[in-house]
Amino acid sequence: MSYKMRCIPILSTGLVVFFTVCLIAGMGGETMPGGSSATSVTKKEVVAASSFAIKAEQKALREKKDSPAAKLELVRILSAEEQVVAGMNYRLKLKVKLDGKEKEAEAVVWWQAWRTPDPYQLTSWDWKQADNPQK
Repeated sequence: MSYKMRCIPILSTGLVVFFTVCLIAGMGGETMPGGSSATSVTKKEVVAASSFAIKAEQKALREKKDSPAAKLELVRILSAEEQVVAGMNYRLKLKVKLDGKEKEAEAVVWWQAWRTPDPYQLTSWDWKQADNPQK
């Protein structure tokens, strides 16, 4: 077998590996459609969604018979992700104060610009296990 004939399989394999690595490396920064991606905690939309989540959860807490005077306030946004859906989902990790005690919670706020008068909806609020005020 000639030298050229032996090199063809090696070169072909090398090219396949090279293009596979380039394809994988190029996809690293892209977000999968419908997937969540990290976003800045100082982004105005994230701050607005966090503010809404606090107000909505405080209202829910006050409607419960066992905590009609609950006071919930935002200390800081720990992290945020956004997900394009029919609108936008904001997944938020929050440090809050509930009646003066610091706690952590995770909230999901759904935003749709065309919904009026309020484009926001709190779809979930979960207290961190150790911080669950119900226990």
